[in-house]
Amino acid sequence: MKKSGLFLLAYCLLCLSDSYAQQVSFPDDPNGRGYYSRPYKRYEAETGKCQTNGIILEPGFDQTTIQSEASNQVATQLVDTGSYIQWVNDEAADGLTIRFSLPDNIDGNGTKGTLALYVNDIYIQDIKLDSYWAWQYILKSGNKYPDNLPSDTKFPRMRFDEMHLKLTSKIPSGATFKLVKKDNNATAYTIDFVELEPVPDPVTFESITDTNKVMYDSSTSLDVFIYQNGGKTIYIPAGTYTEANKIQILNDNTKIIGAGMWYTEIYFSASSDIRLTYAYRGIQTDNNRVVIDGLYLNTINNKRYYDNNPSYEVGKGFMGGFGSNSIIRNTWVEHFECGAWIANYDGKGANNLLVENCRFRNNYADGLNLCYGVENALVQNCSFRNNGDDDMASWSTGEMCINNTFQYNTAENNWRASSLGFFGGQQNKALNCVIIDPMEAGLRATCDFAGTGFSTVGYNEFRNISVYKGGVAGGIAGISGDLWGNQQGAIQLNSSSYYNLTNIKLDSINLYNSKNNAVYIGSGSGYKIVNLIMNNISIDATGQYGIYYNGANGNASFCNISYSNIGTGVNTNNKPLAFTFIENCNDTAVPVITMNDLRIILNNDTLTISGFINSSVSLFNMLGEKCCQTAILSNEAVFPNLRPGIYLVRLDTFNKALKVLVR
Repeated sequence: MKKSGLFLLAYCLLCLSDSYAQQVSFPDDPNGRGYYSRPYKRYEAETGKCQTNGIILEPGFDQTTIQSEASNQVATQLVDTGSYIQWVNDEAADGLTIRFSLPDNIDGNGTKGTLALYVNDIYIQDIKLDSYWAWQYILKSGNKYPDNLPSDTKFPRMRFDEMHLKLTSKIPSGATFKLVKKDNNATAYTIDFVELEPVPDPVTFESITDTNKVMYDSSTSLDVFIYQNGGKTIYIPAGTYTEANKIQILNDNTKIIGAGMWYTEIYFSASSDIRLTYAYRGIQTDNNRVVIDGLYLNTINNKRYYDNNPSYEVGKGFMGGFGSNSIIRNTWVEHFECGAWIANYDGKGANNLLVENCRFRNNYADGLNLCYGVENALVQNCSFRNNGDDDMASWSTGEMCINNTFQYNTAENNWRASSLGFFGGQQNKALNCVIIDPMEAGLRATCDFAGTGFSTVGYNEFRNISVYKGGVAGGIAGISGDLWGNQQGAIQLNSSSYYNLTNIKLDSINLYNSKNNAVYIGSGSGYKIVNLIMNNISIDATGQYGIYYNGANGNASFCNISYSNIGTGVNTNNKPLAFTFIENCNDTAVPVITMNDLRIILNNDTLTISGFINSSVSLFNMLGEKCCQTAILSNEAVFPNLRPGIYLVRLDTFNKALKVLVR
């Protein structure tokens, strides 16, 4: 049975037998992980969780279907005029967020629609939807940066967006709230979910205790006012402020305080289609003790790059190093190239930044990236959703990123790359985070990007992480796989391209319903995995293997890896001989072996090599030909019956070799 080219699961007049408490408990709550203190409650447009006369789409991971990007891969479509979806409210609330999809138009600027909100069958207000910011398109072959121009040679992602508003009055606890399609057309209005929350009272100018304060009065543009009042506490009252320029904070101790993320909006209006203005958006600073609090940042931008050229980045919500001891809190950032890109490019420092209680959603690249020399940053109690590159990332480019922490964050519906990634760095940590419905990898540590690489000091650590439905099976781009059609694990660990994957520790990780392989361990381009530790890994349900090895080369240890409901019926594929994976439950470091540790004894035509631990060693002639079988022993390898000549002894965790002369 089909309608509008989409498969149907049901027409559902009564989807829920219970008439009360329809809000959904997020899966991170039982473990105390993720943004568990979030103020909003979720109401899903799914069978058993709503009442509707609309069309509930059949769940599935086929990327050609719109529901592949929905929460739990299920959404409800309102097609006919007057069709509705409704829920019973569980807590009095006046902050409403809708995750929705409307079709795009041929120019890539979206379409509009109207829903009517009813509470207990009493009309309250209209809700305007606009898909202007949604719908990004990726070439089936060629450049994989998305743009907003539809074409038969491309496939779509980011088909959903969100709108939020403070209602004119609270929906009471126990009341039925209903969304009704008003427009007289045959267009499908797709609803993924609604979130409701009580909006706190606005922050007022009078409530700010700092005596060195000033209130923005719209007498000049906001960027000029902030420049003129640098070093002060600048209060921005409730309202929407259209800003045509990037806001530069050039003084220490500058504080920008809004009435709250539901009240004070800064809307960056400079066109991202014009070479002169494409980057005129966001808030930038390299100064110390800067505070940003209580804002909603939005922009006219609806794509990742100007002219689809990565040299022309269209502007981040936040950028710069933020000096020392700065704070970003209670701020909502969406529709930028990146939500935040923190980097010490100007050399003024990027130390001890605190980011908390923020929402980085619906951006075209990263949610928040700690890059180039950021140290001691803490990102906590934040929501990441529907971003088009890594939600949370630390990338050590020209300078090492050290001791940065992501904790108690929830990431959902990431549609490119991963929800959590480390690319080089020293002792960075991700703790108590939850990742839900990523289209590709859930979390990753890889060597895919140029930079300073991973430090040998301490470990970059992932601990107490839950990943739901992570990873993706390989296939045809736009139907399955990542943007290139490649497979990804729910956890992606890969040493390739630029440097070794060194000193990564994963502890207390739960992987649920991985779409393909739960853990991918791979190597390439001559690079190795060095000192990987995997402890207390729970793998529950996979599409393929629990652990999949792809050319893995190096050494690792594990303790307590559990498998259940493995799709292939076999926990792992065959481990490569070049990858050592030993059980070590003593919480001690895996021994690091150097070439100097080797003991080489030549007795006539027999070569004996010892001093390596659970590794492998190879012997090559001077033509580079492996002249003997690789020896795999606990601590000794014996090569008998050698002909006279020069040989190279290579320990397989290194790119070095020792010469040995056999007479």
